[in-house]
Amino acid sequence: MTESMDKKIYVSVEEGDDAGTGSRLHPFRTIQAAQEAVRGYIRSGHTGQITVCLRGGTYELTEPLRFGREDTGGGACRVEYRNEAGEAPVLLGGKVLTEWELWQDGIWRTPVPSSARIQTLYANGERITKARLPAVGYYTTSASPGREREGIAYREGDLPTPVDSSGLQVFVWPGEGEWNWFSETIPVRSIDYTARFLELARPATWGIGEGSRYYLQGSLDFLREPGQFHFSEAESMVYYRPERGSPNEQTVVAPLLTRLVEIQGEDENRLVSGLSFRGLTLACTDFIADHRMMRSEPGMDNAEPEENRNGLIYIRNAASVEIDSCIIRASGSCGIFLDRCAERITITRNYIGHVGHTAVYASGFAPGEGDFAGAETPYVNKGHSIAHNVIEHGGELVGHGSGIVLYQCGECDIAHNRIAHMPRYGISLKGLRYRMMPTSLWGEGVTWENHWDFLFTRNNHVRCNDISDVMTDSQDGGMIESWGIGLGNRITGNRLHHSGIHFSFGFGIYLDDASDDVEVSGNVLDHLYSTNTGKLWMTIFSKGIGNRIVNNLMVDNPDAVCAIGSQEMAGEDTRDIVVEKNIVSDSGHLYCFVNWSAYRFLLADRNVFWRNGEPCRIAGELPAEPAGINPVWGNEYTWQAWRELLGGKYDARSLLGAPGFVNSQDGDYRLEASSPAYKLGWEDIDFTLFGPQIPIESSV
Repeated sequence: MTESMDKKIYVSVEEGDDAGTGSRLHPFRTIQAAQEAVRGYIRSGHTGQITVCLRGGTYELTEPLRFGREDTGGGACRVEYRNEAGEAPVLLGGKVLTEWELWQDGIWRTPVPSSARIQTLYANGERITKARLPAVGYYTTSASPGREREGIAYREGDLPTPVDSSGLQVFVWPGEGEWNWFSETIPVRSIDYTARFLELARPATWGIGEGSRYYLQGSLDFLREPGQFHFSEAESMVYYRPERGSPNEQTVVAPLLTRLVEIQGEDENRLVSGLSFRGLTLACTDFIADHRMMRSEPGMDNAEPEENRNGLIYIRNAASVEIDSCIIRASGSCGIFLDRCAERITITRNYIGHVGHTAVYASGFAPGEGDFAGAETPYVNKGHSIAHNVIEHGGELVGHGSGIVLYQCGECDIAHNRIAHMPRYGISLKGLRYRMMPTSLWGEGVTWENHWDFLFTRNNHVRCNDISDVMTDSQDGGMIESWGIGLGNRITGNRLHHSGIHFSFGFGIYLDDASDDVEVSGNVLDHLYSTNTGKLWMTIFSKGIGNRIVNNLMVDNPDAVCAIGSQEMAGEDTRDIVVEKNIVSDSGHLYCFVNWSAYRFLLADRNVFWRNGEPCRIAGELPAEPAGINPVWGNEYTWQAWRELLGGKYDARSLLGAPGFVNSQDGDYRLEASSPAYKLGWEDIDFTLFGPQIPIESSV
């Protein structure tokens, strides 16, 4: 006989007893006991709502909480794990360290469990840096001809001799010196002090060219600066030099798990569904000793290796799972990882911060991965709602860590999030570009006409997000970025602001290689800047086919070389771009063509350009007479020369003049009724819609 009445189960780590009944008066002590009670109700035929209420306190976990189909009866019940009203339970993926003793020279130490392999540490909820050399910033590599993947040639004076290298690691940005796209953390096998060469325990994924940035970590000899730690595996001992005082006065956590919550069905046909997590704090997981940037097999660009697929919350073979109004912080890897098969996951009103890698990472099946027949059957990472979250301080252990990444994942609504303080992207959409695809995938031949069928990062809507202070430690990227994606993606109504390019070059919105059929409309890009040797090349940069850059406001970006740019490269077509009804104010030259074709722009018209009265210029390469040299790229051309191209095809109705802001000095970018933009079809942007509209506290 089935029951449909709702059930409530209570847990209290401070007052409970697993021999209790799970009632309000006699709560369980552990979440695992409550989980068994839930399964008991389901086995007895219960079909109604079951709520597990966690009271305040710290729940230290020695293994992940694992949820499968039996935890909701295959979706027959809706089961929610949540905080008791007004209380703040904390699920902790590690052990609080006590009994610190002063060792020497301001360094304290304490033993940890012998099974621990600690890669990161937390004090009072914040990450402690692993002892490193240099203590801040980077060294740069020397040349190592023929050995670029084997290790690092270091410069004289960078490494003391000798050094304890038993746990030594290199954090490095592989590439040709300038590439700072992906980082790796690799253990060191040996040191040749005579040749000044660090041999790595495995080859780097890419060659490490001269001038690549790196630092060393993992030696007690490096523990020289306050706020850093060292873990000795041989002694099972943590050494810690606090900023001030004694660690006995802090809450120091040694993470023992790489995942805190695992939600996983048996396979793609037997999914977990009907789970909710609300009002919980999940914190403190560990990193891995060897972090590879991506899988190295052909066609697996951007596909995470198996060992990287971790998060405080890990979800695979699941559907209709809710994560709402939680605090998700202090992770070794990701905040939330949606692995391969995950559908209709709702991630709303959460705080996700201080994560080692990426805050929310949805990674579907790579092209050709898995035992599938046909292009549509592996399209099983889709339909997520990621909305009204505060996401900040990502990439603390992985240089390409970002706010939200979708790889081979489609039909998602990414809306009203506030994202800040990321070393690379705010939001990234990834797939595989056509020229890197094999001739056959999942038993089907790949052609130009059908190649988008294998690209699942499609029909996503990125809207009304507030993104700032990203691209802090990388280059050749953007605040919102795409590469090798499917069709039908939209980037609308977002505000991108107060973010810099600190070295090399970068962009605001970046439609990189093989980004086709993207709508970019109604976005505001303001106060983007360049520092040091960095160059903000363009506020919006488009490769790809058929992209539409319409009704965007680019304002107060005086360091921008150009407002809108394009380039064709890597054999991927770039053509038929529409640029219409945009306002460009004090944001560099109007356009930059890194290279040119007569088919690059399908339409460019009804734009407003203003640069404090300076003449409008076009930069790059055009089939016209140059008016000068651009200091960053190519030549500069006059407005008249641009207007005369292709028989006057472009910008015939565009205007050069002040847009007519209400009060731009105070950041009020609404338009006066008399603005000339209205005559060109400008549609007002609602400045009140950026970022979260519903605070976390309102639902907890």
